[in-house]
Amino acid sequence: MGRNASIRTLLACCCLVLASCAAPPERQAEVKRPKNILFILVDDLGYADFSVTGNRKVQTPNIDSLAQQGLLMKQFTVASPICSASRAGLMTGRFSAETRIVSFISNRKHNEQMGQANWLDPTLPTLPRALHDAGYATAHIGKWHLGGGRDIGEAPPITEYGFDESYTQFEGLGPRVLMKEDTAKLASQSAALGHGPIEWAPKSTLTERYVSKTLDFIERSADRPWFVQLWLDDVHDPWHPDDAQLQSVPGKGDDADEERFFAVLVAMDAQIGRLIDKLRASGKLDDTLIVLTGDNGPSGAGQYYKNGATPPGDAIHFRGRKGSLYEGGVREPLIVHWPKGIAPGKQDSTTIANGVDLFPTLAQLGGAKLPAGLDGASLVASWTGSPIESRPDIYYAYGGFGVPGKSPRPHLDRDVSPPFAIRSGDWKLLARGDGTDAELYNLATDPSESSNVAKDNPEIAKSLTEKVVRWRKTLPQ
Repeated sequence: MGRNASIRTLLACCCLVLASCAAPPERQAEVKRPKNILFILVDDLGYADFSVTGNRKVQTPNIDSLAQQGLLMKQFTVASPICSASRAGLMTGRFSAETRIVSFISNRKHNEQMGQANWLDPTLPTLPRALHDAGYATAHIGKWHLGGGRDIGEAPPITEYGFDESYTQFEGLGPRVLMKEDTAKLASQSAALGHGPIEWAPKSTLTERYVSKTLDFIERSADRPWFVQLWLDDVHDPWHPDDAQLQSVPGKGDDADEERFFAVLVAMDAQIGRLIDKLRASGKLDDTLIVLTGDNGPSGAGQYYKNGATPPGDAIHFRGRKGSLYEGGVREPLIVHWPKGIAPGKQDSTTIANGVDLFPTLAQLGGAKLPAGLDGASLVASWTGSPIESRPDIYYAYGGFGVPGKSPRPHLDRDVSPPFAIRSGDWKLLARGDGTDAELYNLATDPSESSNVAKDNPEIAKSLTEKVVRWRKTLPQ
């Protein structure tokens, strides 16, 4: 090789090195790491309960601000339309039926009827454990509902899942606060189990207490990055606002129940605002990734709605509510706020995402080692400005090992869904585990799931039904 050729080769190599160092802004954004991560989960959240997603009766300015100054993902669903199963998917990055949880964890008799475990298996890889191993201080504060409560007192403590500390309520063991309004006797059952310490307080004060616990943990973790799960249950019935909270929403509801619902919703937003203000004042907000979503759709009925009335909580045009695999039971807004890593004022209506995706996404951003066998896919590209055009299929289950209860609202029996579903691109199919009663919807053209087009698209219906049946056969029992 001649001297000039050697020089040209050397220059070319230098250019390649310089090019790799000067990565485009979006690539640089992908490798940024937030110092801290705050994961806020709202129990029984309707898609349009926040004013930023459609509530026109009351305002939620603090939550709205997170969305307006960050990213709002509009095609996000959770793994199941019920609390425990949805939370299992969030914790493990796996479709919840694969973790042997397909309903809400209740007493032994209910769990046996559902064919599910009495608690989440603590040997499974979890998001908090992955982040803890990566150097994060970790805490769970608020509702747990993954084991410990009712008549089950030997469930693992929350700290066995990768948390340094925990503080919960009647659906978990360890340090906890129980609400004084013990209408369903769940608080007194929890107290009888022991495994405390245990405090008592009005439900209207619980989120204020949770936020204070969060701020205390953050202050004590100043020398490390931290990950906090702040899982709130304000809008889960029954609603017990105090007089001051009720006076903040005079005449806003159509009835007394909706008035109480709005009172606790607005109070929850105020407490989230208090937390954000404290993070801002301490200089931590800019480098804290905040993720906020719900665990399932709005209250679907129950002991408070045996008269057939529709409870508060707004799923807008989406069919179904809590306990239904139609979109109203699983579609949730996903708000992501991180001033140093996410451009403000963005909405993503393209990326199809699910709760199981949060494990690989937050693990990647936190520099944690990703375990094998996760069902979730990383959403980092979406969060940093590049909506994701395609992804692996998403599988859902609700009560698939047992028999979900019949709707207590007979006039809304159309919202009682088959127990399994699959989302594949714009297509969504619901069916029983043997493939019968299949329903097919194109969510791009029919987000309300009003027109079953299985007969018009037999090949697609057949292919997706076969996938559901194959997946059902792989599930543990």
